[in-house]
Amino acid sequence: MRRTKRLVQAFLLALFALAFAVQAQAANPEYFYKNLVDINYVKPLAKVPTPEGFKLIDSRPYQTKYVQGYIPTAISLPDSEFEKKAAELLPKDKNITLVFYCEGPECRLSHNSAKKAEKLGYKNVKVFPGGFPEWVKAGNYPAIGVETVKEQITKGESFLLVDSRPLVKFLEGSIPSAISIPDSAFDKKTGLLPADKAAQLVFFCGGYECPLSHSSARKAMALGYSNVKVCEAGEPAWVKMYGASGAGLKVQTGGVEGAISVEQFKKILAEKPESIQLIDVRDPDEFAKGHSPSAVNIPVNELEKKLPGMKFDKPVVFVCATGARSGEAYYMTRDLRKDVKDVYYLEATTKWSKDGACDIIDNKKK
Repeated sequence: MRRTKRLVQAFLLALFALAFAVQAQAANPEYFYKNLVDINYVKPLAKVPTPEGFKLIDSRPYQTKYVQGYIPTAISLPDSEFEKKAAELLPKDKNITLVFYCEGPECRLSHNSAKKAEKLGYKNVKVFPGGFPEWVKAGNYPAIGVETVKEQITKGESFLLVDSRPLVKFLEGSIPSAISIPDSAFDKKTGLLPADKAAQLVFFCGGYECPLSHSSARKAMALGYSNVKVCEAGEPAWVKMYGASGAGLKVQTGGVEGAISVEQFKKILAEKPESIQLIDVRDPDEFAKGHSPSAVNIPVNELEKKLPGMKFDKPVVFVCATGARSGEAYYMTRDLRKDVKDVYYLEATTKWSKDGACDIIDNKKK
């Protein structure tokens, strides 16, 4: 009797396991990649600066899908071009986590690309099956390409294009039709935003490394705006693709007034960093990823309240990632601390590493 009972139990367990497997198979189609993640896994990857050790990848076609809307920080690597572009676009380090997505559960592109990446030797490959549709449905803002911004401007579509960079950058030139709402002054200038909370708002700033447009987008959504987007490539990509714009008022300040020579700055860092007061105005998480050993971190949105009590006994140089926030810090200091004469900023794109080394590209030579 006991033996019969054990056999029945074993049979029921086997039947249960089979039913569970069938259910799982039904839940996930056979083409699904084995390692899946949900939207909560993806959210931390869709911010600037991006977490180290991860790469978010859009497997959809570039022109018809990606530039029309994608998850922020994702690079475009269409599955149809995987073999041709993988070596160029994927990281050399095979231990970096790759997260692929496409157009939702019915879309096979991300699963196909994930399997191809695994064959190339990548050890940490995942797929977000909900993809872009789930990202937007969950109420998150998307990013769009400069091509889409150009198309909307050309067609005369109704939307508000907002330059989140400091005013001095806007005055040097901006994307046509844009208005200036510096992220640092966002709360003071909300009156420039449309009364209709359903109006489309597109924010941009100084390129992929610039967090200002993302910050402004989040603030706009917190105010109740429901159709918010960012153009991550920003003004640098616009200039590269369509040429410099006269949308802003041209003045003779950009990269000249207050900007320290890039070569001189490199020389100071290499030979006598203690001779200047170096203030890094990036956000703390950016600073933590790499900075000059001689720098102190004061995010630009905290600088205004700290300036009155600060002591300056050396020439001051502000730095950031693109020259946008450092330029804003320079003009803020000039306005609020007229007693400080030796104040400068670095008009350059910088990438700091953990050991304090830095790649510096003069913005005037880009």
